[in-house]
Amino acid sequence: MNEAAPPSTYVKYCQAGGGATMSSSKLDFRWLTVLKDYPEKEHERWEREVWAYQNLSWATPKLDGFNPRWIEMERLVPILDLPYDVARKYRDPLRELLVALHNEGWWHCDVALVNVVIHPTRGPLLIDWENLRERTGEVSYDLYGARLAGIDPAWPVEGGEGVWWGGPWDMCPGPFFGEEGLKL
Repeated sequence: MNEAAPPSTYVKYCQAGGGATMSSSKLDFRWLTVLKDYPEKEHERWEREVWAYQNLSWATPKLDGFNPRWIEMERLVPILDLPYDVARKYRDPLRELLVALHNEGWWHCDVALVNVVIHPTRGPLLIDWENLRERTGEVSYDLYGARLAGIDPAWPVEGGEGVWWGGPWDMCPGPFFGEEGLKL
């Protein structure tokens, strides 16, 4: 039986238009998985996301299946659904995950708290890998933003720096990003 799953902060974010402004992919939140359907015009974004789930599995939820139009991954609790005092305990593990990703030679390029989920044993993991790119410098785009990394942001908006620890949307509460990086 595939009943609709209870809403989460991430679901509300997508329904409020946050996700729709980023991508035209559609999300189906199921009890144990999330199905993400891509329009044909976004095949390149789908390829990056599937590649990340297959090759950076230590940083992603479990990939349950895919075909050239969709991916399905395990459904985990969004960090924004946790009480603030509980979410804070994931600050250092999240920073370590982003450092490890950088050290492996990659940048997520869409790190925001709406893209952080919590696995019960593995801790914080990242979702929405559509903007994945090879690292091009020693400064982490994901921790310090595009300007300090020396590249154009994946999502150029005024004051965005390409890292959404402090906005620009209400569903990306801040301040979590500053001169020294992630501040949760």
